Amino acid sequence: MSRKTPEGEVAMRRSSTLARLITVIIAVVITPVAVGLLASGGTKWLMTYFEYGSSGDGFGPLLMPTLLQALGILLLVAVVLTGVWSSAGLLAVGALALVPLAFALFPALLLESYRVLGPVLPREWIDGLTYGIPLIFFPALGAMGIVLANVRRRPERPATVLSILGLVAAPILLVAGICLLAWGIARGQFTALQQFRFEFLPDAAAAVLVGTLLAIAGVFVTRWSTFALVLPAVALIVLSLLILVPDVIFSTLGGIPMIGRTLPQLVILGVGTAIALIYLVFTVVVLRVRARALVVRSVAGTQYPTAPHYPPAVDA
Repeated sequence: MSRKTPEGEVAMRRSSTLARLITVIIAVVITPVAVGLLASGGTKWLMTYFEYGSSGDGFGPLLMPTLLQALGILLLVAVVLTGVWSSAGLLAVGALALVPLAFALFPALLLESYRVLGPVLPREWIDGLTYGIPLIFFPALGAMGIVLANVRRRPERPATVLSILGLVAAPILLVAGICLLAWGIARGQFTALQQFRFEFLPDAAAAVLVGTLLAIAGVFVTRWSTFALVLPAVALIVLSLLILVPDVIFSTLGGIPMIGRTLPQLVILGVGTAIALIYLVFTVVVLRVRARALVVRSVAGTQYPTAPHYPPAVDA
């Protein structure tokens, strides 16, 4: 009876080529659709607020938009869960971030997108580019893929000091990142559409780039501090509950210069709820991947006894 070698055990537990391919296909297809559904449902919420200042005729007209948002969030959560099998899908989504990043850096592309993509995609999906929704999700998911790939290779549990530092650093990095992103989007994309000024703005581009890098760094902190995203997730859930009283959102966040033009709208669009749930699910995924990787390492380090060598038989 053959015995499995340590190398065989490790190979069985690594992500297979098929798993990588499947997760890439799932992530690349589902993530843009999920973001589009989130934008479709959230845009109806925004229109209702701007028209009526509240929920209008009650919650009835907002039922379908809310379901679209919920479906989009569930799909995004499903993409994060694929990280249990392979990091490839999340890494592929990170590569897709170059597309919304180009729109944020060069507002002139927005006008072209409405002309070219308008007959193909729902108008609300293109509006999602204007609000910068993909730019919030795609880099974060890509950073999650990097963390999981790193954890699979080096699953050692981080030192206590690093874990504590991560709990403090992650919220700071994420808040600074989203604020710079919101400022850059408002300064660049919103100004372009509202004033028909589609020139390249260096300050807006710099804010978008630095904000994206800070947001990525905030997620990457989970490499050393697994629970670093829990506090930001809880804060986002609390903030998202204010969607039931949108006047409070605009009165508290709307007064911030430039940033107030985008942050309240992102909350109503459901971005806060979505990213909060993604953070929490990703925390569970990291724990699962690290536990599995540690098992693989222990199996690889097991010394199996070798079979005894007997002298060759001698004919009588």
